[in-house]
Formats: sequence, C-alpha cells, structure tokens
Amino acid sequence: MSTLKDVAREAGVSITTASYALKGSKKISHETTLRVKEAAKRLNYLPSGIARGLKASKTWNIGVFLHGYSGPTYGDVLQAIHDGVSSANYEMMVCSTSVSDRLLMERHMDGAIILNSFIPDKTLERVQSPNFPVVVMDRTIELPNVSCVVADNVAGGYMAVRHLLDFGYKKLAFIIGGKESYENAARVEGIKKALYEAGIDFGAVPVAIGDFKEETGKSSMKSLLNQYPDIDAVFCLNDEMAIGAMNAIKESGRLIPQDIAVIGFDDIPLASYTTPALTTIRVDRRLWGYLAAVNLLELIDRKGSGRIVKIPVELIRRETVGKISVGIT
Repeated sequence: MSTLKDVAREAGVSITTASYALKGSKKISHETTLRVKEAAKRLNYLPSGIARGLKASKTWNIGVFLHGYSGPTYGDVLQAIHDGVSSANYEMMVCSTSVSDRLLMERHMDGAIILNSFIPDKTLERVQSPNFPVVVMDRTIELPNVSCVVADNVAGGYMAVRHLLDFGYKKLAFIIGGKESYENAARVEGIKKALYEAGIDFGAVPVAIGDFKEETGKSSMKSLLNQYPDIDAVFCLNDEMAIGAMNAIKESGRLIPQDIAVIGFDDIPLASYTTPALTTIRVDRRLWGYLAAVNLLELIDRKGSGRIVKIPVELIRRETVGKISVGIT
C-alpha cells in the first residue's frame, strides 16, 4: 500500500507539501496541488482518516442527520452538501435512525448538519461547542456554535396567498402540515400576514391539517370540498399535498384552475409534470444544501460564529392558477 512518503517522492515535493496539497490547502500552488493529486492517483494512494485524526484531533467526517430518506427534496440537498464538504476534503456520513441523539452525543465527527425536527433543541444545546459546530436546516435556534440555514418560509407563504388574491380568488382554503414543524409555522405566518393586509380573518378561512404527504393532501381536500363546496382556491404547504389535492379536485368533477386554483410549495421535480402543471413556491435545494455545508466549514475553521441564513424563495407561475381579476395584466 502506498504511503504519503511515496506520493511526495513521486511528485517531487516534501511530505509536508504533499500533505497540505492533498488537504486542499491554499498555502500550496494550484500546479503543485495538481501534481501531488495526480501522483496520488497513479499510486492508488488513499489518505488515512484515522491517522489524520490522531495528529490533528480531526476525523475529517461531517455528519448529516435526516428524518428519513424518502421524499423528493433530499437528493438535491444531499448532493449539494456532499459537493460542499468534499471540496474541503471531508467525508459525509448520513444518518437516519432512532439512535441519532446518541450518535450526536458521541461526536465521532467534526461537525453536524441537522435536517431532522425530531432531534430536540436540548440535544443540540448539549452537543454544540467550538470543537463541534452544528448547522440546522429545519428550524431557527440561537446558540453560539450553531448556524441556521433555512428557506424564507414566511416570505413564501405570503407570496403564495398574495398571488391568489391578486388573481381575484376570494374563497380560499389551506392545507397545512403538523404544528410541530418549523417550516409549517413559518409558512402559516406568511399566510396570516397576507390575509391581514387584505382584511381577511385567518380564523374564518377553512384549514385542513395534513402531514406533508400526497395521501393526506387528497383526503384533506376531499374533506374541504364536502364542508366548503364553494371554495375557489387552495394553498397547500408543500407540493406533495398539492398533488394529492389536485387528484381530489379532479375526482370531484371540478376543473383546475377554472373551478379551483391550486398552489404548492417547494417546486419538487414532479411539480412541472402534473396536469395541469403546478404553480408553486420554489426553494433552491442545491443552494440550501451548499450553504449549509459552507457555513459548517466556516464554523469548523473558526471563521465565524452561529448565525441565521435565509434562502430566498421564488414564485413559479405555471397552470394551476389562472383566473384573472379585472385590472390584472
């Protein structure tokens, strides 16, 4: 098995230079780094993460803690996190188990990225430290060694409702998620803001509670149609529920958007392929994941302290909102 000394000899540099080059240090020129990496490739050299960890008190591992692996959002987010941490020579370890709390407490990594609302704030408070920074992507929390990288959900909720009102829809309904979800609470806050500006009482608007899945979107929409058959627009707090709602509307014999408009949130890949194509609020998942990685690396390198970073959202106009009111061009 090739050693670092072998790589240094092959590249014609010192062992120290070879080590820095393989770690991507800016102290080493691009040309030298390229020469060292090519030498390592020719020799099939694999750096020992354990050896590096013993010398520098680092594991060169980043933990990513998810609620689960299903769902259309994780792929882009994980790829972007991987791209971010691997550019700094870190490995990404993904965990989605019932023992996430224990794995976090053991801290066999240099930092963690959290996208799992079931990991409580008290656990994050206990594990975070200058030597073990954390980035959360599913809530905001003020701790010195924790950064929060979240979508601007309040703006997104506001944007969706404002879009419906501007198009002349008056009998709105909402399908929201669970009350324990930060994203749900923030999006509802945006809804309330838009309604308040329009002189509409949120308490007077029909609301159904789902769990961010297509099946509950469908069942919630059926319930709304039975109780409020004259609603003319529904805002679902994620695209999966919106797709389920669209199926329920079609089964009732109503047309989208002629009878009922639908708007979702997230802009998952399937949103542009529904019939009609779903109008939604886009969250740039690759930017979200990449900024989570970048912010964690900055904390690990002691280049900053915990902060809140909001990812901007965008209204994607497609085909499920289309009734144009007088004066709208």
